[in-house]
Amino acid sequence: MKPFSTTDEYQSGPASAGGYVHEEATSFVEFCVELDNQDDRLQHPKKTDAWPRIDATLWDPHPIYDSREAVAADYIAYKKAGSPVPKAGQELPADDDVAYWWKLYAQIEDNARRTGVSDLTEETIRNNANLNGFGPWQNAWLLYQGRGRNAGKYAIAIRGTVFSNTPSAVEDLFFQPLMAQSFLSNAVSFSDSSLAAIHSGFAHATFTTLLDARYGILPVIDRKVPSGSPLFVVGHSQGAAMATLVHAFLHHAMRDADRNGRDPFGLKGKAYRLKSYVFAQPKPGNYQFAAEFSRFTQNVDNAIVINNDIDPVPKVPFTLQASEDLATDFKGRFLVARAVHFVSAFGKSIRRLISAVGEPIVRQSAASYGRFYQYGQIKPVDKERTGSSWDFVPAGRVILVFGTPAQDQQDDIFLQHHATTYRKLIGEQLGR
Repeated sequence: MKPFSTTDEYQSGPASAGGYVHEEATSFVEFCVELDNQDDRLQHPKKTDAWPRIDATLWDPHPIYDSREAVAADYIAYKKAGSPVPKAGQELPADDDVAYWWKLYAQIEDNARRTGVSDLTEETIRNNANLNGFGPWQNAWLLYQGRGRNAGKYAIAIRGTVFSNTPSAVEDLFFQPLMAQSFLSNAVSFSDSSLAAIHSGFAHATFTTLLDARYGILPVIDRKVPSGSPLFVVGHSQGAAMATLVHAFLHHAMRDADRNGRDPFGLKGKAYRLKSYVFAQPKPGNYQFAAEFSRFTQNVDNAIVINNDIDPVPKVPFTLQASEDLATDFKGRFLVARAVHFVSAFGKSIRRLISAVGEPIVRQSAASYGRFYQYGQIKPVDKERTGSSWDFVPAGRVILVFGTPAQDQQDDIFLQHHATTYRKLIGEQLGR
């Protein structure tokens, strides 16, 4: 790990006053309700608490970009055009042609058959969380614009797990660690630390959600978010871990573009002022990732994590510490240091082997879902950079809310995890 220096800090935040701001938290949890409770609204349209309660004086309730709407419109255009499924080696039209996303549209049809949806209209797709995701793990995101005293501010909201959607749920299960530095490309890093490892499923999904050429975050904010704007990144559950990784990526990419001249994503001079609010965050990476993330978020207090103490999701993936995780702390030729390094080598090899076996499966599953933004400049690496540290921890400043087991939880095992539960607990316990 590089030694700490204040000159290494890129002052990208905060997007507002540092630290927890109640008005911000109560606004952003509503964006998560909009995304993560869409399936509840579809099944129970009269369930009023499943609808977002966005204060229209602070934020435009209608996102200025909604990937769900874009996917629905493109699927209909693809079917109307009668585009064929390309054969191996077949040349496709220009980079922005929807034909490149044929596998995504086939996935929509497969999900529709599996869930009994027969009428695939644009509205049906847009309103169904099983049908409106993109990429291999069916992610979705929104871009909101502030109003009133929030005018000029923007917020990216990333969807959490859709449990009825197999690709979305599978993303959570690919927990083997990958190195956070130069992830899939030398142009994409979530950390400066050579020891930082991140959850494979979250990292791959974040890579796709950032870089998808049609629906990705980077091409959209390049068009819609002016340089220097305050930019919040928010998410709940799976979306919380991904929001943390998006925050980390944007920090490093903007810093590198300004200081080192490497600017494959057009971020030079963007200088977005970042702040993240995440709810029910599963652990996105190991101790070294969290430590390096703190280097550029701790002083300005611009990475807020709100977890419910009896929500099981923030407790996974399990922290499986090993002697390897101590080996980097014992230097020199002391007997203890040499013993720790010797013992850790065996377990490290086994854990790295597990990652090496699982990681190609994850990578191969992403093929043919579309194209990547600035593909010619990101120069993908051919070999997976697998890790071996399972010392997973939260990343950001954790604030706890305290759930109360309810009688009706016996009918809903994840009651304490829902975005609507976080809405309630934040309102009751974190107000000023």
